[in-house]
Amino acid sequence: MSAFYDQIDEVMGKAEDVTDIVACVRKCWLYDFKTEPVYLWDGQGTFTDSKGREWMGTIDGNGANIHKTPSLQDGRDGTSATYNFSFNIPTLPGKELEINELYNGLKSEQGNVFGRTLTCYLVLFVEGEGVRPDTPLSFYKELVMFSPKFSETVQRSSAGTVTKNYQVTITAKDNNDGRSETPDRTYEDTMQKRRAAQLGVPLDRGCEFVAGLANRTYQIP
Repeated sequence: MSAFYDQIDEVMGKAEDVTDIVACVRKCWLYDFKTEPVYLWDGQGTFTDSKGREWMGTIDGNGANIHKTPSLQDGRDGTSATYNFSFNIPTLPGKELEINELYNGLKSEQGNVFGRTLTCYLVLFVEGEGVRPDTPLSFYKELVMFSPKFSETVQRSSAGTVTKNYQVTITAKDNNDGRSETPDRTYEDTMQKRRAAQLGVPLDRGCEFVAGLANRTYQIP
């Protein structure tokens, strides 16, 4: 982490005015799946960090980011926001079968997601330099992933061509998640269904009748 701030000092040390500092900080995302981690960053091309790990850029040639990430909250107030991270897989001409196999392969391996960590890092880039070798990173936030969701859509472009897009969405929460779940807590149907969806259970009706059974007296014959 010190190397990251050393790089900031290096950039600022050459500047005589605030307008002379032309640099940006991008986010990197480490999906630590059970079988194999995936390294992504919000940019173009591939860069290597100071530990020798290669991070793949998710911005395509048209400037669109196929990796949709939400803004991360501070979390020091004890709350645990729900974040949705999605990855779009557009079909390419002549690659329809391969993309479909990739998508189905991801669906078959969704068990490698639940309970694993998603870590966000910060990386500094100076305008005009491109990506540096041995780029230092700074830790930003760690989240815990829940079961993924999959969706397929068909779109027609302005040219009249039809493309099929696949999307994988992963829900994640920070380490504050679960702090309020104490023994003998009150169960509520809406929250029970939400927890079930996060665990990948399509339907949980276990609490639908809890409210109707409250304050009743039952006599066992």
